[in-house]
Amino acid sequence: MMSTCCIILLSLINKHCAGTRQRAADEIVPESVEHSGTTYNNEARFAAKHAIDLKYYTRSWTDYDQDGNTWLRITLDKVHCVTQVIWYGYNTTTFLTWTCSNEQCTCTGYYCSYFSLTVSTTGTLTDNLLTVTNCKYGHTVQLNRVVGGVFHIYEIAVLGRQG
Repeated sequence: MMSTCCIILLSLINKHCAGTRQRAADEIVPESVEHSGTTYNNEARFAAKHAIDLKYYTRSWTDYDQDGNTWLRITLDKVHCVTQVIWYGYNTTTFLTWTCSNEQCTCTGYYCSYFSLTVSTTGTLTDNLLTVTNCKYGHTVQLNRVVGGVFHIYEIAVLGRQG
């Protein structure tokens, strides 16, 4: 009995300590991600791709662009109806959450005033999309730092459904 309990406990600990994130059922798999600049120009450790690699032990560390702005841009494979964007900190903690309506995405969390998030698309939406109030249509999600400077993201998830 003791060894069975220990094996189960170790299994649970290893799963949590492995530092990988499971995608949510309604999570949209990003096509690509980029950011304004990579801190220390160290792509191996701080590339934008680390924000969406499902690993809590890696991070994207965003630095300034040539105009002094810091941003992270996620491109989706097509137009989706984005319902939420969740920024995770180290080891599963939720740092900030944006919940989207057809007008905007509203942030919940202590540091909301430091960031803005937009969901957008280029051109016009011609796919006969339904008018809904609980999501924002787009194929690009962009996070901008509006107060302060550089920032890092361990994981970010875009939730929603196909447009």
